[in-house]
Amino acid sequence: MTRMLLKICLFAGLFLVGCKAGEVPNSGFNPHPELMTRDANLPFQRIYWDNKFDPNAYSEIFIAPVNTDYLKNEGFWEGLNLAYLDKVKLKKEIGDLADYAHKSFIKAFTEDPNHRFTVVDAAGPNTLILETALVQVVPSRTVVGVIGCVSPASVAVVGTAAGALSKSQDIGKGVVAIEGRFRDGSSREIIGMFADCEHPKYAFLDFKALNWWAPAKIIIDDWGKQMVEVLSNPRGTAIKGSSAFKLLVW
Repeated sequence: MTRMLLKICLFAGLFLVGCKAGEVPNSGFNPHPELMTRDANLPFQRIYWDNKFDPNAYSEIFIAPVNTDYLKNEGFWEGLNLAYLDKVKLKKEIGDLADYAHKSFIKAFTEDPNHRFTVVDAAGPNTLILETALVQVVPSRTVVGVIGCVSPASVAVVGTAAGALSKSQDIGKGVVAIEGRFRDGSSREIIGMFADCEHPKYAFLDFKALNWWAPAKIIIDDWGKQMVEVLSNPRGTAIKGSSAFKLLVW
């Protein structure tokens, strides 16, 4: 029976939806979010640059820990069966996800083959400060019986046909949303802001170590690489968005 459930889980993983989600309402993390607008050349849904911003003025970047204070709790719980969730563990897993995001962003800049920015532990006059917040993390709706494939305290993130037909972007497909801002290392003035929201990718899943936020890691990794590209290329350069497909294996 367990083997049959695993096959069902793996087959269902083929139907994970991966695309740009609808815009999430402003969380309050970014001041004056009305300044952010769409830019078809960039992978983020909304972005803002101060006219004084000159990326060539910076050779270093300080990446602050990822904030979770603005996470929309009501969005997270939507469509979930609370009986399967351990709230204490859930809080820890949210923290683990934020920690993963912080390390992922540092890795993206550190491993940039062009070495455009040096990652530093403290901001100086030539430093760009990156501050980010996870503002929505919504798992996909579970397939019937999929809990048998994972621990009861976690939710396997698997899209279903019913979820895909839902009018809510939060049910079935799952959602991960981020807001970010860039500050000048000397003045601490905000010189840029951005916001983005994504559904998990199409994926074939290996459930050996799946937790509810595993697909979010792939989106987070993409955000880090996109931030490197956005900051490293001249204004107006077209930056590709995320691919809809990813093989998730742990």
